[in-house]
Amino acid sequence: MAKLILSILILVVAILGKVFFQQFSWVTPALSPNLKPILASYQSSAVERYALGFNNLIGASIWVQLLQNSDHRPVKENEVSWEYAQLDTLTTLDPNNTRAYSFGAIFISTLRRDKIGGKLLIEKWTKKEPHYWRPWYLLGIHYALEMKDYVAASPVILKASKMKAAPDWLSSLGIRLMSESGKLYPALKTSVELLPQLQNKEAIERLTLRIRSLNYRIQKNQWQEALGNYVKTKRTLPTTLMDLKPYVEPSIRELSSILETEKGNDLIQSLLSEKFDFELERKTKQIKSTTPQQTELLEKVGIFLNH
Repeated sequence: MAKLILSILILVVAILGKVFFQQFSWVTPALSPNLKPILASYQSSAVERYALGFNNLIGASIWVQLLQNSDHRPVKENEVSWEYAQLDTLTTLDPNNTRAYSFGAIFISTLRRDKIGGKLLIEKWTKKEPHYWRPWYLLGIHYALEMKDYVAASPVILKASKMKAAPDWLSSLGIRLMSESGKLYPALKTSVELLPQLQNKEAIERLTLRIRSLNYRIQKNQWQEALGNYVKTKRTLPTTLMDLKPYVEPSIRELSSILETEKGNDLIQSLLSEKFDFELERKTKQIKSTTPQQTELLEKVGIFLNH
């Protein structure tokens, strides 16, 4: 009986001790220092040089360390994360580890907000597989979503769209990114050149809507810019929109030049010949559509990300 009581007391003390010691952190996790990009590249080169043929074994060890010791704090500006240095080393030892590229870039961009490291890792993948559409697509998405650089994102996405097995919606996404950067005329020109090459019905419908939206936005911008020039010159608002005609005509010629080069395509001719009516809202000094219900969809057409 005494032994049973002693065993129960030992068990109770052990449980209480476990609960007590769990309240304290006796071991502080090692901090993983961030690096300058050039130092990270030196690290991967050095490990590869002294791997002595044990690339896969060392790579597996790095992967385990990465999962166990990853931090969550954002990196400082102009630095890359310790996690990027590990992934850079891993992909140097095992260049065919596709998961390290695709998962790794998202991992460090999300967990550490490491935009530079994510970009460098995907760029490394594009050099490894220059004819595969997916790394180019992910690089464009990284430019757009993480770095907000639509100018850099658009040509990369369009490049991916022309590669073998690339999905149809990529070309439409590339053009959306181009128009989002403010390059409306290049986006329209790229759109009308791409349209005859498409075979997929849904892709044609989407691109047709994009062309109409670009045409609408260009015409609206022409009147808005003309209004700004008129007010700057006359120091007053115009009586009617017709007063702006001398100011808007030079910019109309640029749109007409695109129309002139596409004479042989009836669909494109009809899309580019579409005219939209606008009016001056004197209170806000803004140009707006006279038929907002018909043009509402054209106003809303923006970046579409297909997941």
